[in-house]
Amino acid sequence: PRLTQTESELLLKINQGLPPATQQQLDELIAKRQTQTLAPEEHQELIRLTEDIEKSDAERLRYLLELAALRNLSLDELTRHLGIHPIPHD
Repeated sequence: PRLTQTESELLLKINQGLPPATQQQLDELIAKRQTQTLAPEEHQELIRLTEDIEKSDAERLRYLLELAALRNLSLDELTRHLGIHPIPHD
């Protein structure tokens, strides 16, 4: 089926991931945390990145709810239709 302009825009926002450089930085900080080699300033950066990701996840949820409402679906139905599964965070 054809998507409306609004649906297309929402799907683009929903599917937007972390920039590769941010993901790499996050992965490196998590690895250091796991090996207990994380410096205090790196710990603060990890906290900041985590807060940013949580804000982004909240926005993504808002876009998912908006799309679900447009399609007259529950959030569970929409995520099943889109094949979206929760991403575990370390």
